[in-house]
Amino acid sequence: MKAVGSGRSKYGVRLSHVLLSLILSCTLAACLPVTFAQGGSQNFIDEYHVPTANSAPLAITVDLNGGIWFTESNATKLAMFYPSNRTFREYAIPWPGDMWGIAADSSGNIWFTQYSGKGNVNPGGAIVQSGYGRIVRFNVALERFTSIPVPSPGSFPMRLVLDRQARIWFTEFLGNKIAVYDPVLDHMQEFLIPTNSSGPSDLKFDKQGNLWFSESYSRQVGMFNPQNKTITEYSLGTESASQIVSSPVGIALDEAGNVWVADHGGNWIVRFNPVTRTIMKYPTHFPPAHVYPISLVNDLLIDFNGNIWFVEHAGNSVGYYDPKEDVMIEFPIPTGPISTTLWLALAPNGDIWFTEWSGNNIGLVHSNHQVPITISTTITSLTLHDAEQVTIPLTIKNEQKIQGNGTLSYAWGSYNPRDISAILSPQFPQLTSSTEISAKAEIRTSDTITPGDYTLALGVVTGTARIWTFIPVKILKSNRTNLTLSPNIILLIGVLIALFSVLILLKKRFHRMK
Repeated sequence: MKAVGSGRSKYGVRLSHVLLSLILSCTLAACLPVTFAQGGSQNFIDEYHVPTANSAPLAITVDLNGGIWFTESNATKLAMFYPSNRTFREYAIPWPGDMWGIAADSSGNIWFTQYSGKGNVNPGGAIVQSGYGRIVRFNVALERFTSIPVPSPGSFPMRLVLDRQARIWFTEFLGNKIAVYDPVLDHMQEFLIPTNSSGPSDLKFDKQGNLWFSESYSRQVGMFNPQNKTITEYSLGTESASQIVSSPVGIALDEAGNVWVADHGGNWIVRFNPVTRTIMKYPTHFPPAHVYPISLVNDLLIDFNGNIWFVEHAGNSVGYYDPKEDVMIEFPIPTGPISTTLWLALAPNGDIWFTEWSGNNIGLVHSNHQVPITISTTITSLTLHDAEQVTIPLTIKNEQKIQGNGTLSYAWGSYNPRDISAILSPQFPQLTSSTEISAKAEIRTSDTITPGDYTLALGVVTGTARIWTFIPVKILKSNRTNLTLSPNIILLIGVLIALFSVLILLKKRFHRMK
């Protein structure tokens, strides 16, 4: 048995080309706090309000002592939060600019990227071609900032990471480069990415020391070999509806050599095997239609247990996928409907920290809290044709009392919500006591679905968590012969039938006259 614990048509505009600028779409009215209905007494997320109003918390990291460091792009500040006494300390930065990447080294320094336009800053991630980029070192003991300018103008230094030699590597989102700064030699070097305007975003090292980075505009990931200074690029899917990855942003590497990316142009996290070149999508929930059509997953990281954590920009949630158990759990963020959470950080104790750009909060997901609900199915995979129906049995187990009912839900790994339809029963399973509930999902594929490999997510939703199980689905080409006629052909056939009828009438009249 496969057991789990927690887990649309193409839109007119290519979402990959509005990456990150979507942050600015959250108006004040849309970002007012809202309280989610609580499905239980357990609190999975804590939020801490930043003292400076409208500060736009963005990049976040955790130092070796567990201190939470983050950038305030609107306020031009660097801030630290002390979890032990829940207090903040803010430091004014001498230079203006948005700050997308941050990291703490082992020598007591905080490093971050900064980018600003000519003369002013458009808060919250302005993507302008004529800006000035720098990386900044903050000496915590001396409370001193040092600016290191990026050689390429208008490059937009974005995310950064430290290697084993404490060198600082970063992406240049508009400069189409990755770069490295050596603080010992005070030397910076840039490396041009082969694909033009690829939009390099996030970057991580694998265990062999290779640097992997996402290319959000070109739908690729790249690998930089520091030894021979070469770049290898890998395409993430094709135009096939089942494989396309629109805008990879967050990136991480697991122990098995898989590359994980967060698709900011989609509704899923993606596992990519660079050896076999295969892709597997794991869809998140669909946000409410009035909020946004898809969840816009932005960042991800892998924790000490191998779980893949991610944040959803428009889905307003933080979640994780456990590859060992095929588990996904999503935790709704209390501030909403869009708090604009973009980046994650892993604490030494396993807790997950994140920023809320429009919510003006930092948040914490407690790693030691367990979701008491599981959902499972005996179906491990499906092979279907178009216009085919299947019934999937489900079992829901509840290990402790939950106030109220849950809701059965489903998600699908493509952009077309009409690829499948689902009837879920019972729609609102009773979760008021420790019990086992039998449920089912009647799934029907549409007659227009594109053949390919997909992922079906079936889950139960409470006020504080969404719990998902996944089923790989292969859609085969139908054996039926579908005759599809265009309106013009139908009109022509109608005209020919009419003419033929007229000819028959004329022929009959001619015979009568004879």
